[in-house]
Amino acid sequence: MSGIWDKAQEFWIHFVVSKDVGHIGERERRDDRIAIILNRIGFSWRVYLVAFLGFLASSWSLIAISIITPALYFIYNRHGQFDGDAALVLDMVTLTTTIVGMVAFGLLADQMGRSKLYGIEVIIVLVAVGGAAFSSAGFIIHQDRPGSLDIYAALFVFRAFLGLGIGAEYPMSAVIAAEFSPTRWRGVMLAAVFLAQSVGRILAYGISLGALHGLTGQIDSDAADVLDQTKISLDIFWRLALSLAGIPAVFALVFRLFIPETPRFYSAVKRDIKKARESLTMLGTRTPEMIADIERIMVAGPDDASSILEKRSWRKMAREYYFGEGKGWKLLAAISIQWLLLDIVWYGVGLDSPGTLAALWLDKPPPPPSATPPSWNVDPAYPNATIVETIDRNLVRTLYLSCIAALLGSLLVIPLVNRLSRKTHYLWTTWSLAALFAIMAISVSQTYAKSDHEVSMVFYVVAQLLFNLGPNTLTFILAAEIFPTEFRGTSYGIAAAFGKVGAIIARGIIKGAGKGKIGIVVVLAMFCIVLVIMAVLVWLEPYGIAFPDVQKGRSLEWRGSGFLDKVLHSQLENKSLEDISPWPLVGTAGDAEPGEYEPRRSASLSDGGSRVSGAGNEIPMEEWHSQANGSSGEQVKPA
Repeated sequence: MSGIWDKAQEFWIHFVVSKDVGHIGERERRDDRIAIILNRIGFSWRVYLVAFLGFLASSWSLIAISIITPALYFIYNRHGQFDGDAALVLDMVTLTTTIVGMVAFGLLADQMGRSKLYGIEVIIVLVAVGGAAFSSAGFIIHQDRPGSLDIYAALFVFRAFLGLGIGAEYPMSAVIAAEFSPTRWRGVMLAAVFLAQSVGRILAYGISLGALHGLTGQIDSDAADVLDQTKISLDIFWRLALSLAGIPAVFALVFRLFIPETPRFYSAVKRDIKKARESLTMLGTRTPEMIADIERIMVAGPDDASSILEKRSWRKMAREYYFGEGKGWKLLAAISIQWLLLDIVWYGVGLDSPGTLAALWLDKPPPPPSATPPSWNVDPAYPNATIVETIDRNLVRTLYLSCIAALLGSLLVIPLVNRLSRKTHYLWTTWSLAALFAIMAISVSQTYAKSDHEVSMVFYVVAQLLFNLGPNTLTFILAAEIFPTEFRGTSYGIAAAFGKVGAIIARGIIKGAGKGKIGIVVVLAMFCIVLVIMAVLVWLEPYGIAFPDVQKGRSLEWRGSGFLDKVLHSQLENKSLEDISPWPLVGTAGDAEPGEYEPRRSASLSDGGSRVSGAGNEIPMEEWHSQANGSSGEQVKPA
């Protein structure tokens, strides 16, 4: 067992730090040095895989509940436990605790550190998934009497824990991925982490479909105990569909427990260049060149020992940033409003609702049912279908109409994310979605339950692709880029929590509208208006509530080139995280009380702005800043 833990530690540690270089108090120097080393290290596959696997487990487990709900209705609905809105209640509980997890872990990450919490959220997810998968109705004397345990109550509790873990995963994975990323690869890294949501979706439905066929394929439909055989097979099925989400979490957990703290957190919050350097060496490579770079760059200057400032209360700094001179509330409002509106639409049409997809699939008016359909069957085309047929059709429709297109959108956005500015990218895709939803509303009104219903299905597929090609992925990225390190976790958690508030609102809209033709058309029209509002807010930037520029322009050689030529053959340079949202703000000693904040020295670092020195090595100032922003210098292969 000790060998496994040793290997997990070695996953991060690649050479020993042998020299104590002391502490550096001047903020700009620390940030620039860290940015240079991260740019030299390049894209870190270790950071990416650990973040990806945890986000994959969270997304997979969240999606699984819509897969297994019909089986729960069929097996356990002996006394009305799963009648009516049981699935909705479980979903709402999960979303509510997700909000709590996002805000709580975001706050804690900024005050305690990222690495101290990274892994705890995966443990919560594993406990929740395992507990739910092994929930039971207890000992049952007779089918007409309740068992010794209440499986609905057990699922309620474990889904609440799951929501807490999923909520924690959002700010933790996004912040760590952003802070460990070199400037050049930051957008790609975050987009690739968000890809886990689409991968988890397609794995959840694809593996569940295979498990369903494997478990129910041997049922003898002519046997006297066919009902018992079906219940046993489906009981195994829903537990398997839930528990499989824990597999990627297990792989991520061990390595997360030993992940080093991000160097940016050490610099901004702890103000400790020694610890930042140790973090970088764990992330870097064994090459002598990299060791030499860190020895040359991550050193203390002659004035650093005397520039250490007294640590301030995080709450006091937060008040100053959000509501004082920093006006950080404007950035927070901009991303939070967008995330709320986005998730109203995304969760309203994109949570793989079996009823909505079944309605879009209709090619003729549904036949009248021979009896009231059971609660597990929401397919109007097949009111008399068996439970296995119903689950099978739900899985197939979702794979065809939702999962594949969403995965394609998530893949396409990765090479595109640095070729368009975030604002242009966001506006184009959001306007396109608004137009598409208007067209879909018209299409559904004309093709519902008709032979040409495929037109509406195609529009729905394109919408799923556009969501992940644009606002769904970009919101995840921007929230990790636009805030200072000191408040990145808190701000990200609050913004993501607003998104889940939007998801709760979407549930009310969908439930009130119903799943018939009129209900779907009304919902699509409403969501079209929401998307227009999203685009207008980003376009007009009212009251200064806007996204900051996170990218620079293209190099001069591309001026005068056509737009398509520039997009296809060049990329925008990213700004460093510190340049996007500098904090503390530039000031002088006379502007603040002693120890209030460190003014950023924009003209120089140590000797008037011409050179950066330390340990007998000098780096030209122009090279220093260009390397820190990832715009020049030798590119190192991904670590």
